[in-house]
Amino acid sequence: MIYRINRLNIQRRSALHPGCTGSSGPPCHPQSASDPQKDKTMNSMKLAFNAVFPLLAFMMTGYFLRKKSLLDKPTAAGMNKLVFRVFLPLNIFQSIYNADIRGAFDLKVSLFVALTCIASFITISAIIKRKETDPAIVPVMIQGIHKANYNLLALPIVSSFFGNDLGMAAVLVMIVTPIVNTCSTITFEQARGGSSDPIKMIKKVLLNPLVLSSLIGLAVNMSELRIPAMLMNSVVSKPAAMATPLAMLALGSDFDFARMKVWAKRLVMICTGKLLILPLILVTAAVLIGIRGADLIAVLIYSGGPTAVNSYSTAVSMGGNGELAGAAVAISSFLSVFTLFVFLTVLGSMGML
Repeated sequence: MIYRINRLNIQRRSALHPGCTGSSGPPCHPQSASDPQKDKTMNSMKLAFNAVFPLLAFMMTGYFLRKKSLLDKPTAAGMNKLVFRVFLPLNIFQSIYNADIRGAFDLKVSLFVALTCIASFITISAIIKRKETDPAIVPVMIQGIHKANYNLLALPIVSSFFGNDLGMAAVLVMIVTPIVNTCSTITFEQARGGSSDPIKMIKKVLLNPLVLSSLIGLAVNMSELRIPAMLMNSVVSKPAAMATPLAMLALGSDFDFARMKVWAKRLVMICTGKLLILPLILVTAAVLIGIRGADLIAVLIYSGGPTAVNSYSTAVSMGGNGELAGAAVAISSFLSVFTLFVFLTVLGSMGML
């Protein structure tokens, strides 16, 4: 009788707590349920690291190639020119061409991102121009705070939380990319003494490779013109994939750790503005107007992601200080893994995701 009662008790405990086998097995304690939100946030941190690590690896490769005299400055300058005029435009065109604007379009989110993107550019420009006067430094700092690596981080992080339900994350590529590239071109043209004639300025902006590729991609997407897969997968996609590795190799070849202290004050300003102040303001505003979930993460990445990789190539090609631009990309990329983790954790704990 005693044996049968003990056997029944063991069976009950096993049913309630799988893994319990009695006195000879593991202790019969309830299994702690994992927190899905915490798991998603940790996964996003891993994804952010996985997205950023190759950038830092390519940069360090370029640095060591220069040390070994395998990548000199003239070669790096040629690579930058090629990236700016060919590979980056193809990369931008591909991103906008592939965006599904009709699948998840939200007018409120679109207007919010477009208007805040323009307003933040005007505000950042006004602040930086009051603190800096060097025409090679001013546009680099404005671009460093305003231009995020949205294309690289947004979709992987959003999909880690919501799977295939990406909301406006993919569509925002079509809004963010043309605006930030246009703003970047304007500020560099103004800094290097471009014509004050509005018509000539508009012409220069429209003919900038990054802006032109954005507009062409937007036009092709909206027209629903389909490019044959054979061309997209070879002529466009393969060269487009070379943009980031080549840009980071060139950046690394121009990187000088000994001179980091020269840019310390400006780098603190860029990284603080890019990774903390701007996302804090824009994400708070997005929450107040009711943006939630995947769309809120997209706003976070657009406002608080690291400085865009193409900022370095743009700065070098348009007369900016390439050393500061490269340092801003490298430092903000490294720090963003931690700042994005904090933002995602806080938003998740508040039930906003």
